[in-house]
Parts: sequence; C-alpha cells; structure tokens
Amino acid sequence: RVWWVSREARDLTTPTTWTPAEDAYVRHLVEEGRDSAEIAALCAADGIARTQKAIQRRRERCGWHAKVAESPVAPMAGPLTAKGDMVILADPHAPFHDSGWMNRVIDLALSWGIRLAGVPGDLIDWTAFCAYGRNAGVEAETEIAAAEQITRTLARNFQHVYYAPGNHEQRLGRVTGYALSLERLSEWWVRQPNVHTTARKWFLLESGGRTYRIVHPRNYSRNPPGNSVRLCAKYRQDVIAGHSHHWGMAMDVSGENVAIDCGMCAAPRLLEYVEVEASNNPAMCQGACIVQGGVPVLLSPENISFYETFALPNRKAA
Repeated sequence: RVWWVSREARDLTTPTTWTPAEDAYVRHLVEEGRDSAEIAALCAADGIARTQKAIQRRRERCGWHAKVAESPVAPMAGPLTAKGDMVILADPHAPFHDSGWMNRVIDLALSWGIRLAGVPGDLIDWTAFCAYGRNAGVEAETEIAAAEQITRTLARNFQHVYYAPGNHEQRLGRVTGYALSLERLSEWWVRQPNVHTTARKWFLLESGGRTYRIVHPRNYSRNPPGNSVRLCAKYRQDVIAGHSHHWGMAMDVSGENVAIDCGMCAAPRLLEYVEVEASNNPAMCQGACIVQGGVPVLLSPENISFYETFALPNRKAA
C-alpha cells in the first residue's frame, strides 16, 4: 500500500499537459532511435520533468517511432544550364585537334550570330597518361598548352562557353587515384571567367522551347546514332552526344525527341592508334552541331559548304 501511494504521488508531480516544445523535443529523440529511459535522462538533464513511463505513454498515444535519418551527403549542384543558341564542338582531343575544321565551324557560327559554345568532353586527350600506351613525343605540357589555347579562343569568340568532361579528362584522375577533381584539373587549361565547367559529363541547353542534353556518354554503339536514341528514351530529352566519334541524326521511338551523334573535332590522321591498328569499328567522322532557335544543324566536312552559302549575307549584315 505504501508503494502504491508513493507511485501515485510521483505521477501527480508530473505535468499532465505537454507543451509543443516538449512534444517536438521528445519526438525528435524518438525518431533518432532513443529508448524511453534515454529520453527521460536527457529530459531531466534539460530540466524537463517527464518520467520514463510518461514518455512511453506519450510516444504510444502519438504513434511516434524511430525513423531512418536523412543522408549526410549533399546533392550535386546544378545541372549546368545554358540558354540560347549554341555551337557544339565535341572531342577535340587536344593536341590532336583539327584546327582547320574547328575554325571553319567557328566562322560559320559567328556569321549566324551564335553567342554560345559548348564542348561535351575530351577537350584534352591526356595521351601522356593513357593506360593503353601514349603517343610518342607528346608531353603533358604540350597537351595542356593546346587545350588552354582552344578554350581561350572560344572564350574570346563567344559570350559564354560550357564545358563538360569526358572519359579522356579522367585519365590523369585514374593515375592519381582521383586525388583531384575533374574541375580542379581543368583549371590548368580553363582560365577565363566566361568558361563554365561542371563535374557532370553533360549539361543542358534550352533553345527555342526545346531542352537538349549535351552529353559525353559512358556507352558506345557501333550504329550511329543508336546510343543517342536510347539516351533520348531514358531522359525524355533531345540529345546531342560526343564520345563515339560517329555522325548521324535520328528521331527516337516516340517521334518527339531528336538524337544526334555530332562527330569529333580531332584529326583522325593525328591519332596514332587509328593509324597503327586495323579495326572493323565504324570509321571516325568529323563533325559539329549548331542549335539555332531550337533547330539542330548537324555539320560535317561534306556538307558545311552548303550552310556557308547562307553565312555571307549574315556576315555582311553584321
């Protein structure tokens, strides 16, 4: 009888009404996975007069239970997004780039009033760090200088340049165990404030009411633009892709999105592995792409002269 009275007396000393602050505090501890004894001790330490039994009853009445905590990892910023008309120059592979082809495309883009340029990966080749064997006589400093000259040229000719890394930018990262990020490494050849970089291997272009995913994909297809068609279906966006060194355009299966393999800006004759090895892989094709008012124009050395006939009046008007 004495114990029963003492227990009643103890419960009567505990407030019956829970304040919003007490509810929030105890609920937080419950969701962290604390048991009632731990919560009572923490409440006592904070000057909150709640017994273990009172906490247990409150928790049952309110239906509180332990919950999985949010991930401590912050999401990536971005994505990098450009707005307007753009010329896309994929896979220069400096210092194995074709300056004649790149300058011809740049001239056409400027004559059409294009103000943005994009490079979806493999701006630099990094043959000095190639696991399959390097090109003899090509040093890392030579590669950096060539890549820096290309980005400087683009930065001076266009209001903004958008640059996403490709698999070749990763070569030095692999050698160093990824001690430096791709964005940090690219600072060796990206020094202009109007060149925008991203850790993603893609960026977005919004032009003429359409959204293009400008991408350096992981996958490769022997049938251009087969891989880009699959990317359209996955992301439900128009896709302009580098990496494959293929050239071609098609609509995806929905008939709503355009899939483009935009070719490369490297010179095949300068790539040692192309000259040395015999392969039944599809031939590498040079190319580039201009998106104007949402409409893609896929360029190659075989068709660019046709589009240049439309450049002269624009150049005179400018």
